[in-house]
Amino acid sequence: MIIRPADLEKDALAIVEGAKDFAERSPTKNLLGDSFVAAVSKIVTLPGFEVLLAEHEGQVVGGIGIYYYPYIWNEDIFAAEEMFWWTLQGAPFKTGKTLLEKAMIMIKEKEAVPMFKALSSNRKGFDKTYRGFGMEPVETLYMRCSYAD
Repeated sequence: MIIRPADLEKDALAIVEGAKDFAERSPTKNLLGDSFVAAVSKIVTLPGFEVLLAEHEGQVVGGIGIYYYPYIWNEDIFAAEEMFWWTLQGAPFKTGKTLLEKAMIMIKEKEAVPMFKALSSNRKGFDKTYRGFGMEPVETLYMRCSYAD
């Protein structure tokens, strides 16, 4: 498996399909709408946004998108916020960890502070992984995952 920077012209479809596949398996799937592809397309073209892809046997099997920006509460800090990451079902077992390791190397090289999220449906698994990279939980996000009520 190789981890490489995305070429947006070549890899746009794989990025959108991977992000959508993961989002459809998440608790927020009810919030996906017809504009999902446009939203992902907009996000990945933001200045300061980088995407890494995991490729196995010539197929993209995972990806991670990191947004670099001055932290809003202290602009002396450079933030590296994970906006999405996914692995396709059936991807090699270490795909996710390998993506995270490469992303953390890039973040460190940029002297940025990593900020990663974990869905409540898999928080325990990510807690151990993220703590292994020196991160700790600092905030919990509560949201309504439907438009009802």
